[in-house]
Amino acid sequence: MRFILPVLLLLFGGVPAIAGSITRIIELDPALVTIEIDNEWNIVEFPGMELRGEPGAPLLPTLPVVFLLPNGAENVSFQVSGVSESSISRPGIRVIPAIEPRPFSGISGPSIRLPQPQIYTSNSIWPSDPVLWTHTGTISGYRIASCLLQPWEYFPSDGKLSLLSEIEVTVSWDEGFPTQLSTEQNEVARRRIHALIDNAEMISVYEPLSKVSGDAEYLIVCDSSYTETLQPLADLQERHGRTVEIAFVQEIIENFSGRDDAEKLRNFIRDRFLEHGTVFVLLAGDETLVPVRLVELFCEGEDDIAPVDLYFADLDGSWDDNGDGKYGQPDDDLDLYADVLLGRALFSTAREAAIFVQKNISYQNSTTPEDWPSRAVLCGAVLFEDIGYTSAKGCDSIAVTMPSSWEITKAYEILHGDGIDTHIPIISSGTGWNHYAGHGNDRGIYWSSAPLGMMTNWIATDSLHNGNKTGIHTSIACHPAEYIGLECCAEALLKAPDGGGVAVMFNTSLGWEGHWPSLGASEWMCIDLARQVFWEHSSSIGLAFSIAKDLRIPYMHGGYDRTFQSLLSWSAFMDPALIVRQSHGDGPVPPVPLTISPPYPNPAKREAPIAFYVDYSAGSAEVSVHDFSGRLIWETTIYSPQRVSWEGTSLDGRRVPAGVYIISVRKGNYIRNRLTTVLN
Repeated sequence: MRFILPVLLLLFGGVPAIAGSITRIIELDPALVTIEIDNEWNIVEFPGMELRGEPGAPLLPTLPVVFLLPNGAENVSFQVSGVSESSISRPGIRVIPAIEPRPFSGISGPSIRLPQPQIYTSNSIWPSDPVLWTHTGTISGYRIASCLLQPWEYFPSDGKLSLLSEIEVTVSWDEGFPTQLSTEQNEVARRRIHALIDNAEMISVYEPLSKVSGDAEYLIVCDSSYTETLQPLADLQERHGRTVEIAFVQEIIENFSGRDDAEKLRNFIRDRFLEHGTVFVLLAGDETLVPVRLVELFCEGEDDIAPVDLYFADLDGSWDDNGDGKYGQPDDDLDLYADVLLGRALFSTAREAAIFVQKNISYQNSTTPEDWPSRAVLCGAVLFEDIGYTSAKGCDSIAVTMPSSWEITKAYEILHGDGIDTHIPIISSGTGWNHYAGHGNDRGIYWSSAPLGMMTNWIATDSLHNGNKTGIHTSIACHPAEYIGLECCAEALLKAPDGGGVAVMFNTSLGWEGHWPSLGASEWMCIDLARQVFWEHSSSIGLAFSIAKDLRIPYMHGGYDRTFQSLLSWSAFMDPALIVRQSHGDGPVPPVPLTISPPYPNPAKREAPIAFYVDYSAGSAEVSVHDFSGRLIWETTIYSPQRVSWEGTSLDGRRVPAGVYIISVRKGNYIRNRLTTVLN
C-alpha cells in the first residue's frame, strides 16, 4: 500500500483540528487469487481477506482499510475508486452464494444455500459499489475511521470475475475539538492504536493533548457494604503505582443524572474517564449489586436480550441516538471502541466476593516455581457437521500463538466422532489458558456427541479441584455467560471455591460462525486475545481483550450483522488490570512499551521496500527478518523509535524469493513479530 499524507495537518494547543484528507493507494496482486470447487460452486479466496456476503448473494473476500485521523476530526467521509482491474482468467466462474448464518448453538438446523435469482441471472456488475461499510469511532481520544472493501467485479450470468488490483481510498474530515488524556490513558490508547492501523508513524502527530495524571486510574464500583472485602484489590493496584478510587453504587445513583440506574453509572464512569484519568474499571458485582444495560440483540434472523457491559466502556454518544428507549441498536450511532478497560466480577454475596478477590491476589502474587501457568487446554467441537465446520482451525490458530515451551493439550472432536472428557483432569491439575469452542447454553459448553459436557456448571463445581492454580478461560459458545437471574457457567468457574478460573471471557448471548472457510467473529476475538497476550505481551488482560474487539470492528458490514452481534455479546468477567502469567517460574510478565506496526505494502512486490514503524521507550532495538525455517535474512539496529524500511534483500544484497517472512523486533528479552509477504 502507498500513502499520500494529509493535505492539512493537526494544529496543536487548544485550536481545533484542521480539515484535511488522506489518500491511500491499495495494490492487490491477482496472482494470489485462488479458486476452489465446492460441488457446482466456486469459492474465491485472497490471502489476508475474509469472506463476506448477504445470504444468497455472491460470497467474496473483503479487505478493511483503517485510518488514524487527527484528534477531534468530525464529519468523516470516504471516496473510493478503482484505478485498475485484472481479469481472473478462468471461464464460467460461479461464485458461491452466502448461506443463512447459524449461531454456534446449532438451533437453526442445516445450512441453506439459496442464490438470489435477481443477482445470479443478471448481467449487472456485483457488487455495484466496492465499499460494503464505513465506520468512525474514537479510542480514548484517538480518532479512527475504516471502510470495508469488496474489491471485485463479478458478472454472474457470464461467470466473469475481475479483481480491482489498484484502488484509491480517500478519507476526508472537518475540524473538531481535541480531547485531553492523562499519561497512562494515552499510553494504553497508543498500544491499541498500534494494533489497529497501518500509519502508526502518525500517532505522535495525531495523539490527544496531554494533561496531568489522574487520581482514579483504577476504579472499583461496588455496593457500599463490600468496601472491606474489595480493599485488597485496591491495595494491590496502589502497590503497582496506580491511583485508586472505590465508588459506591448508592452514591452514584443519588448524585448523577440519567434515565435509569445504568445510565447514571455510565455517566459517572464517563466523568471519571474525562476528569480523573480512569483507565481500568471493575464493576464489582452481578446484576443484583451493580446496574446492567440490557440490549435487544437481533442478528440475521435470531433475536435475544442480553446484558452488554460494553455500554459502560464505550463512552461516546448515548447508545440511544434514535431516542426510542432501546439501547445498542445499529442506528444508535455506536462506535463500539471501548474508552476504558472494563471487567465485571460476577458475585452476589460477601463469600463469593471474597473468593473472587482471593483468586486474583493469589494469581498475581504467586511466585511458586510450578509449570501449570505454562499449560493450556484447547477444546474444539464439531460445530456444523453438514459443511465440515469444526473448531480445529480456530483452536490451532490459538495454539500457534503460545510459546514453544508450553504444554498444549488439544481435545478435538472429529466429524462423526464422540465427545471427550479426558481434558477435565488436566484442567484440574492446573492450566494457565483454557479455550472452549463448542455449543452452549447458560449451563455450559458442549460437544456435538456424548459425552456432551465440555465445561459446565457441574463440572466447574464438582469435578475441578485445581485449588489456587486458576487460569484464563475463553469461549465462542452461545450463552455460557448468561448470568441474569440464574447461575451460568462463567459464574460457576469464578465462584468455585476449590479452583475454577481467575478470568472468564464468554458470550452473554450468541456466538457466531463465519462464512466457511473464513472463521467467525467470535473465533477471531479469541484468537486475537491470545495473540495480544502471547505475541504482544499486553500489559493486562483488559488491554488484550479490548484490542481483540477493536480488530473486529472494521469488519462490520451493516445493520444487525454477526460481527456487530458478536462484539456486543462477548463479555469480560475479570479484573481488567490482571497481568497474565505466561512462563515457568517467572510470575507475571511486566508491561513493555515495544510495538511494531503492520508492514506496508503487504503483500509487496519484490522491487518494493517494506516499511513499518517501531516504537519503544528508550535505548536500542534489534530489527531482523527471518524466513519460515528460521534462517536469518536481514538485520539492523536502531537507536530510537522510527520508521524502518526493508528493501526485500538478504544480508548479501540479493533479492529474496517470493514467500512469507517474519519481521522481528527485539529489545532485551522481549520480541514483537509481524508477517509480511513478498511477491514475484
